[in-house]
Amino acid sequence: MSQNFFGKKIYSFSEILSDRIVSNYIQKTLLNVFAHLGLKKKNAEEIMGEFIALAANSKSEGEYESLAHALLEQKGIVGAVPKKLSGRADKIYSQIKEFVIFGKVLDLGCGDGEVGKLCSLKNEVILSDIYKNKNIAKTGLGFRIFGQGEKVPADDCEFSNVLLLTVLHHSDNPLQVLKEAVRVAKSGGRIIVIESVYGASGKELGGKAKKDAENYCALNLEQQRKAGIFFDHFYNRVIHYSAESKTKVNVPFNFNTPLGWKKLFEENGLVQEKAVHLGIDQPIVPEYHTLHVLRKV
Repeated sequence: MSQNFFGKKIYSFSEILSDRIVSNYIQKTLLNVFAHLGLKKKNAEEIMGEFIALAANSKSEGEYESLAHALLEQKGIVGAVPKKLSGRADKIYSQIKEFVIFGKVLDLGCGDGEVGKLCSLKNEVILSDIYKNKNIAKTGLGFRIFGQGEKVPADDCEFSNVLLLTVLHHSDNPLQVLKEAVRVAKSGGRIIVIESVYGASGKELGGKAKKDAENYCALNLEQQRKAGIFFDHFYNRVIHYSAESKTKVNVPFNFNTPLGWKKLFEENGLVQEKAVHLGIDQPIVPEYHTLHVLRKV
């Protein structure tokens, strides 16, 4: 049985979809994603049926990724994604900016570097990731590459802020990455984490955010984790498909609960100063997010 870093089972897509409640949630959520990308209801329902069949019946994960991406590309869904994602960095920056203190920033696991670029309006920023996204050069920011399991290429106590924005659950060893973030942060410095979580009740949310997350929050703990596996893979491996292994987004599904993350942070020299439930705040990435504002002791 395949397990993640925390010893939790990694379900196959056929296992996930055999859970009727989870399958119904996934199908409804996919219809919402497709509608957000401009598809009419009838077309969305037809594509969703084909998509679910591929997820349930493909012989391998690689076959599913390739065939599902080709389906979404043929139907114009993949092409609609960049425009809909154009404001994603602005939204994330708006969520974290009040917590970034004066001083040097390391955006660890920076992706396309757009959030780091926004941070650079007020702070010196260094970007770092396991491969260099083609957009990095456009940011004009310094970039340092590091590999899974390697030390972050930075000095001890070099940064006043370290950003880990939906990074830890993509790491083969999230504890090692966290320890590296602590190492390179100054004493009293900030580590700002956004994570995809399960075990959410939604009680911390209000208004539209509460409504958007109500179906997810109606799932039990393990059902939420199953849905997280499906949609983390959907966004990172199907929508953003790559045939080359070196540019595939790593998806070890190392999700945790908000309290589980807090415990891990506090066991590794950090104080959680604030936790904010963001809910399902990205329509194309239907995962429940929490923001953790941490201080290095």
